[in-house]
Amino acid sequence: MGGQKQRGVALIVVMLIVAMVVIIATNITSRNQLSMRRTLNLAQYDQAYWYALSAEELAMKVLKQDFEDSEGTVHLQQYWALANVAFPAEYGEIVGEIQDMRACFNINAVGQASKENDNGQPKMTVAAKQFQSLLISLGVDEFGAEQLTYTLKDYIDEDTLSGPYGAEDAEYESRNVPYRAANTLMQHRSELRAVMGFSQNVYLNILPYVCAIPGEDTQLLNVNTIKVEQAALLAGMLENQISVSEAENIINNRPADGYEKIDDFWESSSLSGIKSEANVKSSFVVDSKYFLLKAGAKVDNAIFRMESVLKRNGKDLDVLTRQYGGQQ
Repeated sequence: MGGQKQRGVALIVVMLIVAMVVIIATNITSRNQLSMRRTLNLAQYDQAYWYALSAEELAMKVLKQDFEDSEGTVHLQQYWALANVAFPAEYGEIVGEIQDMRACFNINAVGQASKENDNGQPKMTVAAKQFQSLLISLGVDEFGAEQLTYTLKDYIDEDTLSGPYGAEDAEYESRNVPYRAANTLMQHRSELRAVMGFSQNVYLNILPYVCAIPGEDTQLLNVNTIKVEQAALLAGMLENQISVSEAENIINNRPADGYEKIDDFWESSSLSGIKSEANVKSSFVVDSKYFLLKAGAKVDNAIFRMESVLKRNGKDLDVLTRQYGGQQ
């Protein structure tokens, strides 16, 4: 009887040991599978990264070819302007889209230092006036547009002096999460979210019309590449001397391959009543040297997104910045 009890206990012990071994083996197998999956994901993600970089090289090749063929103009009938371009790749695909960064408002231009005074205060620059006009054309009231323009200028410019409606370090340091004004040019338009007054609603409202060109503080608009959906930008650049609907007509009546010279643009009958100073007219061009590449690559389940700012440098192109992840 006692021997049977001992054999029963021994059997239970053996079963427990077997169960523990099974559990440990299962755990090891799961960890190995997880490790293999992680390694595979990293390899796929790394391959997608290199595919995205290849899109960058292809974009520069296309732009160089268009520069050689264009005779000094940049317009939407060139190869770089093709939308939704996709290339098959091993185990995935590469997609890309190129945008002219002179078909948007460079917010860095608002930070330009004014060389003129008005009643002891620095006079608003042409670019700042154009940005204010853009805000008004998008439905912002005149006072709100002026205030947003000054807060943006103070955030970007190098000095620590507040403009009439601006904001410098003291205003930002008093916030719930304190920080300081950047006092330098922006690298990406998403930095606007840190500027006082640029709420989520304001930011989303102006998003399709603005950009930030790294290291560049001038605003030039390429009349050959601005799209009809951006008519408010053209109206704002002309300081709202024309309505948004009139700006739409001007864009719709543009030659298919753009204007060969900027004088051809100003000779349009729709602009005959425009009274603009020489420095306003000089902010309109028919070419560009800054382009934004939005590239994406997929390898199996791994997806990689990248934005590259490309600058024309003679016959070549330089990569100014890369942003990963598709930041808006």
